[in-house]
Amino acid sequence: MNVGLIDVVEWQTAVDFRTGRPVEVEHPLADLAAEVLRAHPYPGDLTSAGDRWVTDTALDLNARYAPDLMLLVYANLYFPAVFSPLSEEERAAQIAQTFGQIERFLDQSGFAPVIVGLGDFAPFEGYVYLTDLDGEVISGGMNPRYAGLNRPTARDLERLVGREGIARIVGRDEFRARFGGCQRFYDRFPDHLVVAEEGRIFRGPSSGARPLYRVSSYDQALPFHAELSAAEAITDVAGLTLRALEQERVALILVEGVGCESFPLPFQPIGNVLHWHTYSVGDSQYLALTTGKHFVEHPYPPGYRYYVDDGEDKEYPFSAVFTEMPLETVGARFAGRSAAVGGRGILTHAVAGVDIAVECFVRALYNHGVMAALDI
Repeated sequence: MNVGLIDVVEWQTAVDFRTGRPVEVEHPLADLAAEVLRAHPYPGDLTSAGDRWVTDTALDLNARYAPDLMLLVYANLYFPAVFSPLSEEERAAQIAQTFGQIERFLDQSGFAPVIVGLGDFAPFEGYVYLTDLDGEVISGGMNPRYAGLNRPTARDLERLVGREGIARIVGRDEFRARFGGCQRFYDRFPDHLVVAEEGRIFRGPSSGARPLYRVSSYDQALPFHAELSAAEAITDVAGLTLRALEQERVALILVEGVGCESFPLPFQPIGNVLHWHTYSVGDSQYLALTTGKHFVEHPYPPGYRYYVDDGEDKEYPFSAVFTEMPLETVGARFAGRSAAVGGRGILTHAVAGVDIAVECFVRALYNHGVMAALDI
């Protein structure tokens, strides 16, 4: 059974994670999770203490549960860089602070590290507006460098050709001929996918309204750091981690907001692309890392009509676009004890597939507390 435990400091509640309905739970892992959540309230996405919270919580969870696999998500370098005007000196200090927390976890826990930086930033160059189109536009999500366009008129397509900030416009059939992938991916794929140039994001009916200062860059490679291990591409990380687990306890550590230009440890560059697509922070990149499969093998294409799945009866209502828990993640495939801690809400539990995942219960920077997802 998948159980969710939510802690808002004043109270805790347990839910059936699949339905979202309240549930009574009696289980040692639920008791353990309740104690961990109570001991570690989340300080917020824009504070400097977010990555310290990850390390503190992970060390506590390790002491109480002793997993052989831990997935850690350090996201505190992403939020301040994107949503506040950090200087380069301030950003460098934050990078040093985050990697100090990673070092503290490794020194005190004894895990062998597999560390991946999820990409650098480009200066925000402005919006590409799609509010003048007749067709249905979907341009939401964490990094709306893609927009889905459904039922466009001929005038819509004429307007977009040559519009400043657009890199390409691709129809569903053209995309499928180039990328392949599973049928469920194309069942949800928009009629046309619109791709922004680096530094630009789309603005449409479903876009966010917060001021931006940086956006994810189009990184062809990511920094990969591991002891006595080598990888060539983002999809190699999951298999490499599982092989390492045959010999030792492993911490798979994903660090948002650092790429090959800013990663402070020795690293090997690994490919972050599939054809002309480059991954950025979001469900596609996380799933590629933890399942070893490219984004076209998962049912969450860019620009798809995610609102179709919303509703009172949506399964996994605390998991955003996910309508099921992925089955081929590192945690789901590993037979031993596993745990995750992350300063990135939703993605931490959804892509980990572990026995217990503790994450900040934050949505759109609004801090609602801490949540644990349990497989009991």
